[in-house]
Amino acid sequence: MQEAFRQIGVIEPVHTAADGAEAIEYLKGNGQYADRNRFPFPNLLLLDLRMAKMNGFEFLRYIRTHSKLMVIPTIVFTSSEDMEDLKQAYVLGANSYLVKSNTFDGLCDQFKFVYGYWMRVRVPPMEPDGPI
Repeated sequence: MQEAFRQIGVIEPVHTAADGAEAIEYLKGNGQYADRNRFPFPNLLLLDLRMAKMNGFEFLRYIRTHSKLMVIPTIVFTSSEDMEDLKQAYVLGANSYLVKSNTFDGLCDQFKFVYGYWMRVRVPPMEPDGPI
């Protein structure tokens, strides 16, 4: 994923989390993520439905019930083509749902589209004041 973003010319840092619980810690700015210069508040979230410790639906439910997080554009980026997963993602507040390409070139095309729309057209949210 990192290489695909580099390939399409993304110069902004792309941060990843190993699982849903770590992603929440990042969003809260807890522990190692307290340094917002090193770990800035995200402008966009790409979310896999199949994560350890907290699946993508639980993660969506969490961020969409916290007013300071619900403004972050969140794209479900998953291998699931299941229509029930798609419906559930939208019900829980996903801004978009993309099925991952199985080729590197396809992945680059998807990231180019996502980046072009969400990072160039929309004004990204600012970091919220106070704790999450």
